[in-house]
Amino acid sequence: MKLLRDLSLKSKLIVPIIVFTGIIFVASQGYVFYNSFETQKGNLIDRVSVLAKGVAYNLQAAILFDDSLGATEVLDAFEADDEVYRVKLYTSDGQLFAMYERQNTVAPVPTELQRKEIASSQYSIANDYIFLLVPVEVENETIAHLRVTISKGSFEKLYTNALMNSLVFFLLLSVAGVVLYMTVQKYIVGPVYSLNLGMRSFIDRKQTTLNVQPAANDEIGDLVNAFNTMLERLSQRDQQVAFTLGKLEEEKSFANEVVETVKHALIVVNAKGEIIHFNPASCDVFRCTAAYLKGATLVELIHEIDTSIISHAINSSEEFTDEQVWVKDVFARNQLLNITSTKLSKVGQVLFAIQDITEVEAALRRQRLAAGVFENSQDGLMVTNEDDVITMVNPAVTRLLGYNQESLLGKKAESSFAWQQFSSLMPTIKESVNNYGQWQGEIWEQHLSGHKVPMFVKVSRIASSDGTNRYDYVYILSDLSSLKEMERLEYLAHHDSLTGLANRAKLYRVLDETLLLERDGKEGIALLYLDLDGFKGVNDTFGHDAGDEVLKQVAERLLAMFSSHDLVARLSGDEFVVLVENTTAEAIANTAEKLIEVIQRDIVYKGRVLKVGASVGIQHSDAIEKDLDQWLKAADTAMYQAKTQGKGQFVLHQS
Repeated sequence: MKLLRDLSLKSKLIVPIIVFTGIIFVASQGYVFYNSFETQKGNLIDRVSVLAKGVAYNLQAAILFDDSLGATEVLDAFEADDEVYRVKLYTSDGQLFAMYERQNTVAPVPTELQRKEIASSQYSIANDYIFLLVPVEVENETIAHLRVTISKGSFEKLYTNALMNSLVFFLLLSVAGVVLYMTVQKYIVGPVYSLNLGMRSFIDRKQTTLNVQPAANDEIGDLVNAFNTMLERLSQRDQQVAFTLGKLEEEKSFANEVVETVKHALIVVNAKGEIIHFNPASCDVFRCTAAYLKGATLVELIHEIDTSIISHAINSSEEFTDEQVWVKDVFARNQLLNITSTKLSKVGQVLFAIQDITEVEAALRRQRLAAGVFENSQDGLMVTNEDDVITMVNPAVTRLLGYNQESLLGKKAESSFAWQQFSSLMPTIKESVNNYGQWQGEIWEQHLSGHKVPMFVKVSRIASSDGTNRYDYVYILSDLSSLKEMERLEYLAHHDSLTGLANRAKLYRVLDETLLLERDGKEGIALLYLDLDGFKGVNDTFGHDAGDEVLKQVAERLLAMFSSHDLVARLSGDEFVVLVENTTAEAIANTAEKLIEVIQRDIVYKGRVLKVGASVGIQHSDAIEKDLDQWLKAADTAMYQAKTQGKGQFVLHQS
């Protein structure tokens, strides 16, 4: 608006004409193009949708009878529409059943974002293509989906027509703008320019006898006549102006006295409480305009409190200082004001100095809240300066590590705590905090009573509050004792206590999850069921301690043979199970041979050589069944067949 204010009248007429012409042009053409685009898009989608639904109806029999060739022949019906580049038919389980693709065309594959849009809206619009999803239904049940890729080639004509229409409309608007400007120039700008010359002559040379002739009998002509009348009356007003200037000088001196009294918002009221003077800060404090304050009473302005203190200050000679009151501003928000009243030299007039201290009070309240959070936090909070001297610590640190607050403040952390692991990590922590602003990690530290406490520690750097370039370091210490105990119980619930292998519960859970996974490719999964040969003889001859040692060493050999992606479990006694993913029948057979050879190696226990063997049953499949019990039973049966055939060998069962 400042730019328009400084322009000439001629420029002020040109700029709106150009601006509004441009707005009309852009808005109208944009609206027309948008409607045309939406209509074209809707017609294209509706046309292809009708064709696709007809094809979808003819595809029902081919899908139900698993006739992929017949479905492909039905899809050839899309040859009738030149805009259809590719159609894919997917069954309800996501498998590609049939496809049509127009010759000499290459259609893109939708992106992940476009796939999500297709799933939610049944279509997605790309730069050059439209992707459409059409369900194939039989008795209100969706048995397949058609994914149609449509070319937007027909939109090129739409763009060309829109461009030509825009050029024609732009020329028409330009001609209309020129005609409008010439009309305004002749009947408005010219006469106003003549009047402006006359007024300039009066302002610059004080020519009160100047008489400007009106150009026409219209509103501008009336304005010229009024100007001439004004010049005639100005000579009669000279004495009145001189008197008024004297009064203004007196009021100005008084206003300067008031302004120099205080630096806050100032309001001067008369004996009736009416506001007769105020400074610009008053509008800021009360969040209102000058017109609102002018003529109002201070009691009405501060109406949310007991106004007796305001009335008492106006009606008596008593003054008050720093009275804090809560009010509601024009936006109905709470506002805290600090008010001071002062009697002025003029009789009946009182000056009120008012300061908005809402933000100050809010800052103090935030400080109190922050202090409460610091003191009542369940996590240990500690602040150190750049010299690692503890400056603040909350009660949670005492509960966590046993040290009271008084014994820590003013001391360095390494001299106050056992600080064993922290001391070794401190260089790394300081480097991370200085480079990245924070560090976090899990640390075990010693309690004052001697036991170890697991903690999750976060260290951050904040600017020091003293305004220097120094920094403070904030340590947040979270107790992990309960979490560690839960992890220990979780481990015990799913692992064998003797060998450390997964137990039956974990095996069943992992096997159940594995069987539920959908798999592609030729490789399947295998389940090896092992039973040790000769283990009972070791127990009977050398005792159960020797048997336990055999089980431990067998477990170690199994873990060494298989990768971390495979699962090795002990079911009970001398029975072990290994779950191997992504393997072939040939590969798992080679693994079983090597496994039997490894287990047959000597086991040395207290100077004695112990020997055991293994019979292995293998269940392998590429097409995974979902029945866990059948899988375990098949592997167990294969293992007993291996024992029956002479032990020390494996039997592979495939499905």
